[in-house]
Amino acid sequence: MPGPTPKEADRLAREVLTVRLGLKPGENVTIESYPSALPWATGFVREARRLGARPLLHYEDERSYWTAVEEGRPDLIGTPGEHEWAALEKTDVYVYFWGPEDAARLEGLSEAMFEKLVAFNSKWYRVAQKAGVRGVRMGIARVTPANARHWGVPFEAWQKEMVRASLLNPKEYVADAGKLKRAFDRGNSVRIRHPNGTDLTLALAGRKANLALGWITPATRRQRFGAMASVPDGSVYVAVDESTADGTVVSNRMTGFSWVPVRGGKWTFRHGRLVRQNYTSGAPAVREAYAHGGAGRDRPAMLEVGLDPNVRISPNLEENERGAVSIGVGSSIGFGGTTRSSFMAHLTVAGAELSVDGRPVVRGGRIL
Repeated sequence: MPGPTPKEADRLAREVLTVRLGLKPGENVTIESYPSALPWATGFVREARRLGARPLLHYEDERSYWTAVEEGRPDLIGTPGEHEWAALEKTDVYVYFWGPEDAARLEGLSEAMFEKLVAFNSKWYRVAQKAGVRGVRMGIARVTPANARHWGVPFEAWQKEMVRASLLNPKEYVADAGKLKRAFDRGNSVRIRHPNGTDLTLALAGRKANLALGWITPATRRQRFGAMASVPDGSVYVAVDESTADGTVVSNRMTGFSWVPVRGGKWTFRHGRLVRQNYTSGAPAVREAYAHGGAGRDRPAMLEVGLDPNVRISPNLEENERGAVSIGVGSSIGFGGTTRSSFMAHLTVAGAELSVDGRPVVRGGRIL
C-alpha cells in the first residue's frame, strides 16, 4: 500500500504540533523516525518550519538496528552517545515515530536482550523532563503491512482508523473524561456486566483517577514520564483496591500482551484473587509471564474506560475504544496502586455496562 500523500502528512503534522503540543515560533523540534514512517515524519519537518520552528530529523535505520542485534551489540543501541543527549537537552518539542517496526521480531527477543536495547529509557525521561520537553509518541508508525499480518488486522482499515483518531482534537474528550473521573474519585464499588458472561465486582480505594488524552499540559508534565503523550490516546484509568474482586470478565476485544496478540480471554476472581484464566490464543506468553510474576500477580490492578469514537480494530489501543471497559491484573504501581509484581495484563470488554455505587456511568459504548 502507498504511504500518505504530502498533503495528508502535513495535515496530521499541523494538528499534532499545534493542538497537542502547542508549538511556538523559534522552538527546536526533534523528529525521530524509522523507514516506514518517514513519509509522515517529513510532514512534521515541513509543518514545523511553516510554524516558524527549527526541526531536526533523527533517522533510525531498521536494517541497521537488527544488524546490531544479530552481531551481539545491543549495548550500543541502549547507550546513546553524548551528541544524542546534547540534542535532547536543547529540544523543546519531540516527536517520536515508534520503532523498530517489526513487532513479530521484537516478540521473539529474550527479556535480557530487550532490556539492553532500551537501557536508555529512564535516563531519557530524566533528561527530557529537566529540559522541559513536550513530546508525543506517534502510533501511526506501527501501522505497516507486516505488523497488520502479525496482529491479524486489515492494513488499510487500520491505517485509516489511526489517522482519524490522531486527527481528533482531545478537547472533545474533556467533558466525558471529567464525568468518569468524578465518578471514580468519589465512588466505592464498581460492577461491570455484559451479556457475554462478564459480571465482575471491584472496589475503589480513594485514589485519584488519571486522564490519558494524548496531549501535553502543565499538569501532565508534572507526572512521571509526563514529558511524552501517546497519539492517539483517550481514556480514564484508576488503580483499584488490590484486595477486592469477585466474578468473571470475558474479553470481546483482542488485547496485546507485550507484542503477542491475545484473544478470547476469560478471568475468574474470588475474594480478591485471580483463580482461573483461559484464552483462545496467546495463552503461552501470558502463562509463562504469570508463572514468574511473583507476589501480587493475581491481584486486581486497575480499571480503565475508553473515550475515542474512532478506535475499533487498532492493536494495543483496545482500551481507548469509546465506552470499552478494561480490567488489569498484577502490577498496579504504574497506575497509582501498591502492587509491584513483574506481571501485568488486561482484558477489554466493549459494550459493557459499568456502574459505580449502583449508578450506571457507561452503557453500550456511551458515557452516561
